[in-house]
Parts: sequence; C-alpha cells; structure tokens
Amino acid sequence: MKGCSSIYLIAFLLIPQIYAAADKTLFDDKDDVIIYKENDYQQELYGGIRAHTFLLYSSWCGHCQRFAPAYKRLAEAIKTWSDVVPVAGVDCVFDVTVCRLFDVKGYPTLKFIGPTTNQSDVGVTYDGDRSQESMIEFIIKNLAAVKDPPRRWPNLHPVTVEEAKNYTSSAEVKKPKIVLFVDEERVGQRVMLDLQKSDLRFAMVNSAASEELGAKAAGIGVLSENGQVSHIAHIDTDPTKLEEAINRILGDSSSSEVDSDGSKEGENEKGIIEFIDTSLQYNNYELDMQSSINTALYMEVGLKTEFTEKELQDLKNFISVVRRCGSWTLDYKKQLSRVKNGLEDKESLTNKEWATILEGATEAGFPRNSTFLGCKGSTPNTRGYTCGLWILFHTMLTSCYNAAPGSVSVLHAIHGFVDSFFTCSYCRDHFLSMAEQMKLLSIEEDQTAVLALWEAHNQVNHRLSTEIHDPYFPKIQYPPRSLCAKCSDDDGQFDSDQVFGFLMRHFRRVQTPFGRMRVTAKRKNKKPKKGKKGKKKG
Repeated sequence: MKGCSSIYLIAFLLIPQIYAAADKTLFDDKDDVIIYKENDYQQELYGGIRAHTFLLYSSWCGHCQRFAPAYKRLAEAIKTWSDVVPVAGVDCVFDVTVCRLFDVKGYPTLKFIGPTTNQSDVGVTYDGDRSQESMIEFIIKNLAAVKDPPRRWPNLHPVTVEEAKNYTSSAEVKKPKIVLFVDEERVGQRVMLDLQKSDLRFAMVNSAASEELGAKAAGIGVLSENGQVSHIAHIDTDPTKLEEAINRILGDSSSSEVDSDGSKEGENEKGIIEFIDTSLQYNNYELDMQSSINTALYMEVGLKTEFTEKELQDLKNFISVVRRCGSWTLDYKKQLSRVKNGLEDKESLTNKEWATILEGATEAGFPRNSTFLGCKGSTPNTRGYTCGLWILFHTMLTSCYNAAPGSVSVLHAIHGFVDSFFTCSYCRDHFLSMAEQMKLLSIEEDQTAVLALWEAHNQVNHRLSTEIHDPYFPKIQYPPRSLCAKCSDDDGQFDSDQVFGFLMRHFRRVQTPFGRMRVTAKRKNKKPKKGKKGKKKG
C-alpha cells in the first residue's frame, strides 16, 4: 500500500504540470486572448468600464482544444475593440471557482460579460455556431444592449438629424468627426468598433435621417459644420482601407479620378462625393443574396393579392431550395425554415396570410432591409436585386449538385419563381422564351443544369450589353479570363469542362458582409462529362 500511495502522490503532484503544459497549447503570449490567472479577473470584470468576451474552458478538454484556433481568430479579428470589449478567458483547471460562479455547465462556455458587473451577474451565454461571423454578431448585439454604457465607448445607436448636426459642430470633440449613413445598424456598429482606436470619432444615422442630411445611399461621410456632406457610397470591410478612405475625404476630394485599386470616384448632382468600388463585383456576398431574397419575398411575392395553385406551389418550391441549397448561417437558415413551415400546410394563400408569415419570421430575426455590397451599382436603379438573384441561382445549383434536391430541381424552382413572381414582365418574358428555346425544363442531369444556367446568364448579358446597363459595370461574357484563364481561348470559345470546374469552385465560396469567407461543404459529385469547345463569347 505504501508503494501505491507513493504512485498516487507522484501522479497528483504531476497534475499541475500536465495541465500547465496543456494550457500553453491553447493560448500563449502571441495570441490576442487575455487569459486571467487566479483572481485577476475580479479586478477586470467587477466594476470595470470594459465589457468582456469571456471563454470559460478546461485545458484538458479536447473540445476546447479544437475550439481554441477559432477563438484566436476571433480575438485577432476584433483586437481593435479591446478598449471596449477584450477577448479573454479563464482555464477552469486552475480556477474552478470562477467557472462555478459563472454557472458553467460544460466546456467550453462562451459568455458576454457587461461593464460594471457584479458577482451576481453570470453574463449572457452564447449558444450559436462556432463561426466567427456568428460570434461577432453575438458580441455586437450585447454591446448595443448595454444600458448607460461608459462615455468612452462609441455610440452604437443611431442619432437624430439634429444630434448629428450638433455632434459635428461640437467643440468638445477635437478629433475628426465622421457620420455613418447606414441601412443596417450592424454595419455601422462594426465600423465604429473596428476603428475605435483611431483618431476618428463617429455618429451613426439611419436611412431616413441620411436622406434629410443629403445622403441617399448607405456609406461613410463627413458632415461639416455648414451641413455639407462628403460621402463614400461604399463601406469597405478592411479597417485599414476604410480609415484611408475616410482620411482621403477629410482632405480635398473635389477632383474626379480613378484610384489605383480600380475604384472610380465622381461627383453627382447633389455634390456628394462617391467612390464606386468595381473590384468587388465578382465576389459572392451573402449580403447580396439575402438582400435579393428580401426584395423577392417582400416586394415581388408580396405584390400578389391572392395566389393561384401554381403560384403557391412555385413559392413553396423556391423557398425550399433557397433554404436547402443556399450557403447560410444557422440563424438565417432557421428563419428560412420559419417561412417554409408557415407555407407547408397551406392549400391556398392570400396576401394577408403571406404578410403574417413574413411578419412572424421578421419578429424572430429575419432581415427586412436590402443592402447590396458587391452588387451595388453606381446608381440606385442599377444592378442590386437582379445581380444578387443571379449569384443566388448559381450558388444554389452548384451547392446542390448531385445532392438532394439536386441541380435539376433547383433549376425548375428558379423557372417557377421567375414565371410566377418576377415583376419585370419584359425580363420575365425574355427568360421564359430563352428557357423554352434551351429546353431547360427537359434537362435531366445536374451538370447539364449547372452549365445551362451559366449559358442562359451569358445570353442575358449579351442582350443587355446593347441595352441600358450600368456604365461602371459593363455586361460581359462570364467568366472573364481574369477569373478563369483556362475557361476560354483567344478566340472567345469556352471549354465547358473548365467552365464547369470554375463554377463549382467559385460559387461555393461565399463571403460575409465583413469579408470573411465561408466555403460550402463539398459533396460527392459524379465525374463530369467530357466537355467540348465551341461556345463563343457573345
């Protein structure tokens, strides 16, 4: 027994060293994660002026070890927020008391801890997915909900027109004062937090106040003391580029020129300086697709007073494939499920009933506004909705290639949506005529469906290239060689094998509003058919 006791004692004495070694494998001094030791957290959390994104974990926990890289990336992404909300954590192996205090039921547990908290406050527990986008949304949502935030924090809520004018003329703040014109508060909140450590100070106004101040598009601008607005029509997602753009308009931006990064600068009839970024047009933004879905559901489908049996079935089919084949966050997919479930048992549908379904989804978080990023045109009536629809269509076909419900079913659902709900009769008639000529509804194989939509899109681009279009975004045959050098030759002939491979790669890469990339999970695909040349551009 004495020998056994010695073994137990040796093992017990080794536990701290084993755990200490494990702790070093999770976070170290090179990371942007603050790891509180022993009672350090009490001084920082209780009565402090900063909120905290707080991870309670155990360094031996395999799940925590797998989560650590994602938490490090989160910390790096929002490190400029640290004066407001640092990314921190406690290893429960070394301080189980704090983890018990915060009512931890399992590891890892992520919480938001507000400023000036006390020991009775266990914080808000995060229950979303592990994506960076979802965690950032969680943090911003809770920051905005803080009552009586510290004065040093940026104001994360829209101000009135009068407050904006008083803000810019205030002598209290000597630093450059920027006004954010936003359709979605989260975008403005992210900008203010990203640049919280800069020499700039911000106020945010919503779309209604923006128009009264003379800015009719979402973006970033300087509102001078005399009320004149200098305006950037696009919010760049890179904080460094964003700060450079803001500093540029703080100086003299009266000349019209093309920037070295491809963005075009001009002045409209209202005297608002606009920077049109053409470099984003080939990115697949989730925001663009969601904005087009919003427009489709609220404005296109919402135009119906009563639905025929065919229209109701077309709507059910469209919502089903959008939910199944889009590249969405878990939260957005849940909201689409609410819409789908609201329709499921309907044998008839009125406008009022449809509005009730949407209202229920909206109250549960389904977005209502439509704000375009990569699909934003140089004027409000160019690109936007139709651009986002095409990206959505291609994304759905490639995402559900050789997987339920399949690209062929998606193509049928798209055809039904355009037939029943696309309110531009000219565009609809052209699409349906083209679909009939191409025999789209007779296609039986997924690969053929993917390529057929691509060919249809190029036919539309060719037709529109001679009609009214955005001069900053000319209609071309897609993909250009700058995106896929092997997809076409010098004579403009496309290779269908190369195009198919490009489409499958390109439209499975979806970017979030803040520029993060999400890649659609790969599915087992059939071996593509041998392609052939002969499709010529235009």
